[in-house]
Amino acid sequence: MGNHNFTLNATFDDVEFDKYDGLIIPGGRAPEYLAMHASVVGLVRKFSDSRKPIAAICHGQLVLAAAGAVKGRKCTAFPTLGPVLAAAGAYWVEPKTMSGCAVDDNLVTGATFEGHPEFIGFFVNALGGVICVKCEGKSKHAYCPFSGHLCEFWIWNDT
Repeated sequence: MGNHNFTLNATFDDVEFDKYDGLIIPGGRAPEYLAMHASVVGLVRKFSDSRKPIAAICHGQLVLAAAGAVKGRKCTAFPTLGPVLAAAGAYWVEPKTMSGCAVDDNLVTGATFEGHPEFIGFFVNALGGVICVKCEGKSKHAYCPFSGHLCEFWIWNDT
């Protein structure tokens, strides 16, 4: 069981890439270790090469760097990762706040958990969904006055 309260039912080698529309790489300290596993790096490389949506937050961008997925791409992360990402060829976007996010086509990156609402909104948009990242679903409008598009978030979360 390790240090978690759930049972693992698959390994990274078991992941069937074709069954997934996108990839989210969480932050925290685990990415430092995940970036050293060939199966994880290979899986991330498949997502990157296919141009499927990828989102990484906080330290998750270390896995992207190990997979060569940030070269020539705009991204942000926890500020201490700036030099690592720049060395991996990324166009570093210094986060103005810890909720900062950057989007480069199919790649969504965020600085910290403080940006989760916008980060998830951008990822859903990359998957082809529509979420107004300005109102973060707090508004019940059908037409988003911030982005100028039909905001469907209210339909999904209407209570």
